[in-house]
Amino acid sequence: MSDETGKYLCIAALMITGLLGACTARACSRAHRQGQPGSDRAIWAGLAIVCVLFAQTRLARVLGWLKGLGAWLRVLAREHHFYAGRRPIQIVATIAVVLVVAVLLAIGIASAWDYIKRYRLAIGFTGIAVGFGLIRFISLHEVDAWNRTLPWVWDAAELIAAMGASSVAAVRLAQLRGPPRGSVSRTSEISPS
Repeated sequence: MSDETGKYLCIAALMITGLLGACTARACSRAHRQGQPGSDRAIWAGLAIVCVLFAQTRLARVLGWLKGLGAWLRVLAREHHFYAGRRPIQIVATIAVVLVVAVLLAIGIASAWDYIKRYRLAIGFTGIAVGFGLIRFISLHEVDAWNRTLPWVWDAAELIAAMGASSVAAVRLAQLRGPPRGSVSRTSEISPS
């Protein structure tokens, strides 16, 4: 698979995740209006917005619309005398992003068994993709060298993040739609006759 194909695949996966998140937010809203558990609608809507915006910025980067942004930011940092002392800030910011993503993912995994709070797992998965994007934006030299040697890792991380968040959204969406018609619900199987 070419590098260009991988980038477009990631963009499509993030857009699909955003669409599933939006559908889940709508289903949660409908369930909430009917008096069922659906208070997580705002979180799913926010997750959908983050995924779509991240996909759009990734598309803008692939299409070359952000070409002069890095040079402009460097000039701006030099004018305000931030460029010379940027190294410690880059290291602290990179470590902070990694820690936040790890905490989000750990909280998501810990609450994966609570069917209402499963959105935390989706947030953790989305945090992986956004975290990789932020670390790349911070542009620490060691990370840039690693990214040049293994360019597929970023695409793989985004695909894993999109698949994980999409899976959680699909499970929540199916949960809100209820059991299929004609099937026996779990409560009727468990209740004594």
